[in-house]
Amino acid sequence: MSHTLNIPMIDLPRVHQPYQDELDAAILAVVHSGQYISGPVVHNFERAVSGYLGAPVFGVGNGTDALQIALMALGIGPGDEVIVPAFTYAASAEVIGLLGATAIWCDIEAQNFNASADSIEALVTSKTKAIIAVHLYGQCANIEAIEQSAPGIPIVEDAAQAFGAAFTSGKYRGQKAGTVGTFGTFSFFPTKPLGGLGDAGAICTNDAELFQSANSIAKHGQSRKYVHDILGVNSRLDPIQAAALTVKLKYLEDSIGAKCAVANRYKMALTGISGIQLPITTDYSTHVFHQYTLRVKDNRRAEFALFLKNKGISTMVYYPLLLSDQQAYKNWGSHLELKQARATTEEVLSLPIDESLTFIEQQYIINAIHDFFS
Repeated sequence: MSHTLNIPMIDLPRVHQPYQDELDAAILAVVHSGQYISGPVVHNFERAVSGYLGAPVFGVGNGTDALQIALMALGIGPGDEVIVPAFTYAASAEVIGLLGATAIWCDIEAQNFNASADSIEALVTSKTKAIIAVHLYGQCANIEAIEQSAPGIPIVEDAAQAFGAAFTSGKYRGQKAGTVGTFGTFSFFPTKPLGGLGDAGAICTNDAELFQSANSIAKHGQSRKYVHDILGVNSRLDPIQAAALTVKLKYLEDSIGAKCAVANRYKMALTGISGIQLPITTDYSTHVFHQYTLRVKDNRRAEFALFLKNKGISTMVYYPLLLSDQQAYKNWGSHLELKQARATTEEVLSLPIDESLTFIEQQYIINAIHDFFS
């Protein structure tokens, strides 16, 4: 009888193991410093991320705050419409409602799960004031095509799942996810490509005026201490998260490389199985494989997931419901059918792609998938 392994979606302590001593030392240094709000550790991290991305960045409390602050800096409010994919995490839409604006749902591309430029073009009206383009699962949405479908409309890149991905063709070739839109927003939630030890986020923009405005909004609308020029929020990146993220940023390319190696192994071993569709990498973006997401055909996803669970293999459905079907967002709409997005909710299943997965664990997952479909 073969031994059953227990494979979680991600094992963060094991991921951190190679540089755990560095993490411990960096965090302890903050504890001993007495500087628990802002300060040099945060500023050093912001400089490091700006250097990595090649664009100006400042830290905030989390990725949801980053989205809200970006929309606030763009002046989004009641009466405005913001186009956003119906198939994504709730944060991308809830910030629109919190500002009194209306989310307009666009469909996605069947192959890569990102926003469809054709769908966006069909939704643009005089009320459209921004587009949130989500880089889902680890690769970039086609920003150039979206720009062409909605000329002049600000694009906020929700790059929470694609930190480190880059455009590989067109006018943005060589530029990183989150650096080419009007704003780019990032989440450093622990499981993200660059993950902290709690909540953290960042905002990127090449527009100096918008940078200043957004940075002020994140700090209670201050222009200087105790002088508040605009309505703001309290969203600070704390030094403990900044310290941990500074360490992890040094190992980011190694992490991405390891995940890509796992993804390539899955691709080589699983190509040709008729019951699943493997993820693709587009010709305009690299893929950092925040998730390795299959489409399971013939209404067999639940059966397949249970089979893997019984083998000790974790899976997740990102996401089981369209945002347009959620109770919280039922008053928003779209005249589109959202055909691709709806089909996707019924088929997607993400496999473990933790960079610390051993060869044995990878082969165990591969064998289990072949067993199910044989």
